[in-house]
Amino acid sequence: MVAESETGDLAACGALLPLWTDSAEIVSLAVDPRFHGAGIGKGLVRELLERARRLGFQEVITLTYAVEFFSKLGFAIQSKDQFPRKLWRECLECPQLEDCDETAMSFQVCP
Repeated sequence: MVAESETGDLAACGALLPLWTDSAEIVSLAVDPRFHGAGIGKGLVRELLERARRLGFQEVITLTYAVEFFSKLGFAIQSKDQFPRKLWRECLECPQLEDCDETAMSFQVCP
Protein backbone atom coordinates (compact mmCIF):
# COMPACT_ATOMS: atom_id res chain seq x y z
CA MET A 1 0.00 0.00 0.00
CA VAL A 2 1.07 3.57 -0.54
CA ALA A 3 -0.19 6.82 0.92
CA GLU A 4 -0.01 10.11 -0.90
CA SER A 5 0.00 13.58 0.57
CA GLU A 6 -2.63 16.13 -0.40
CA THR A 7 -0.20 17.39 -3.06
CA GLY A 8 0.32 13.91 -4.52
CA ASP A 9 3.74 13.26 -2.97
CA LEU A 10 4.52 9.74 -1.78
CA ALA A 11 4.11 9.99 1.99
CA ALA A 12 4.33 6.37 3.18
CA CYS A 13 4.30 2.73 2.16
CA GLY A 14 3.88 -0.69 3.73
CA ALA A 15 2.90 -4.22 2.84
CA LEU A 16 1.20 -7.29 4.30
CA LEU A 17 3.23 -10.43 3.59
CA PRO A 18 1.47 -13.78 4.16
CA LEU A 19 3.69 -16.15 6.17
CA TRP A 20 1.32 -19.09 6.53
CA THR A 21 -2.42 -19.70 6.37
CA ASP A 22 -2.93 -18.16 9.82
CA SER A 23 -0.28 -15.43 9.97
CA ALA A 24 1.10 -12.49 8.04
CA GLU A 25 3.78 -9.88 8.54
CA ILE A 26 3.80 -6.12 8.11
CA VAL A 27 6.92 -5.34 6.10
CA SER A 28 8.60 -2.35 4.50
CA LEU A 29 6.64 0.21 6.52
CA ALA A 30 8.18 3.61 5.91
CA VAL A 31 6.95 7.16 6.34
CA ASP A 32 8.68 10.14 4.72
CA PRO A 33 10.13 12.24 7.57
CA ARG A 34 8.17 15.26 6.30
CA PHE A 35 4.99 13.43 7.31
CA HIS A 36 6.02 12.02 10.70
CA GLY A 37 3.37 12.67 13.33
CA ALA A 38 0.58 13.19 10.80
CA GLY A 39 -1.05 9.79 11.45
CA ILE A 40 -0.24 8.41 8.01
CA GLY A 41 1.77 5.45 9.30
CA LYS A 42 -0.92 4.65 11.85
CA GLY A 43 -3.54 4.73 9.10
CA LEU A 44 -1.51 2.40 6.91
CA VAL A 45 -1.01 -0.12 9.72
CA ARG A 46 -4.71 -0.04 10.60
CA GLU A 47 -5.62 -0.66 6.96
CA LEU A 48 -3.10 -3.53 6.74
CA LEU A 49 -4.60 -5.05 9.90
CA GLU A 50 -8.09 -4.74 8.41
CA ARG A 51 -6.85 -6.41 5.24
CA ALA A 52 -5.38 -9.22 7.38
CA ARG A 53 -8.73 -9.65 9.13
CA ARG A 54 -10.60 -9.81 5.81
CA LEU A 55 -8.12 -12.41 4.51
CA GLY A 56 -8.61 -14.57 7.61
CA PHE A 57 -5.21 -14.20 9.26
CA GLN A 58 -5.27 -14.74 13.01
CA GLU A 59 -1.97 -13.04 13.79
CA VAL A 60 0.10 -10.24 12.27
CA ILE A 61 3.75 -9.92 13.22
CA THR A 62 6.44 -7.35 12.59
CA LEU A 63 10.15 -7.02 13.26
CA THR A 64 10.80 -3.38 14.05
CA TYR A 65 12.84 -0.63 15.66
CA ALA A 66 9.62 1.40 16.18
CA VAL A 67 8.46 -0.44 19.31
CA GLU A 68 6.55 2.49 20.81
CA PHE A 69 4.72 3.14 17.53
CA PHE A 70 3.51 -0.46 17.20
CA SER A 71 2.74 -0.73 20.93
CA LYS A 72 0.31 2.18 20.61
CA LEU A 73 -1.47 0.23 17.87
CA GLY A 74 -1.96 -2.84 20.05
CA PHE A 75 1.11 -4.90 19.15
CA ALA A 76 2.87 -6.81 21.95
CA ILE A 77 6.56 -7.65 22.21
CA GLN A 78 7.30 -11.33 21.60
CA SER A 79 10.34 -13.55 21.49
CA LYS A 80 11.57 -14.08 17.94
CA ASP A 81 11.46 -17.79 18.75
CA GLN A 82 7.65 -17.49 18.66
CA PHE A 83 7.84 -16.94 14.89
CA PRO A 84 9.52 -20.06 13.48
CA ARG A 85 7.90 -19.62 10.05
CA LYS A 86 9.47 -16.17 9.74
CA LEU A 87 12.84 -17.54 10.86
CA TRP A 88 12.68 -20.45 8.42
CA ARG A 89 11.57 -18.26 5.55
CA GLU A 90 13.90 -15.28 5.77
CA CYS A 91 15.96 -14.88 8.92
CA LEU A 92 18.21 -17.89 8.37
CA GLU A 93 19.56 -16.18 5.25
CA CYS A 94 20.19 -12.84 6.98
CA PRO A 95 23.78 -11.95 7.83
CA GLN A 96 22.47 -10.23 11.00
CA LEU A 97 20.83 -13.41 12.32
CA GLU A 98 23.03 -13.74 15.41
CA ASP A 99 23.14 -9.99 16.06
CA CYS A 100 19.61 -8.97 15.09
CA ASP A 101 18.58 -5.87 17.01
CA GLU A 102 15.01 -5.65 15.74
CA THR A 103 12.16 -6.28 18.17
CA ALA A 104 9.57 -8.94 17.33
CA MET A 105 5.98 -7.87 17.94
CA SER A 106 2.58 -9.42 17.24
CA PHE A 107 -1.05 -8.41 16.97
CA GLN A 108 -3.92 -10.86 17.44
CA VAL A 109 -6.52 -10.22 14.75
CA CYS A 110 -10.16 -10.44 15.81
CA PRO A 111 -12.51 -12.20 13.38
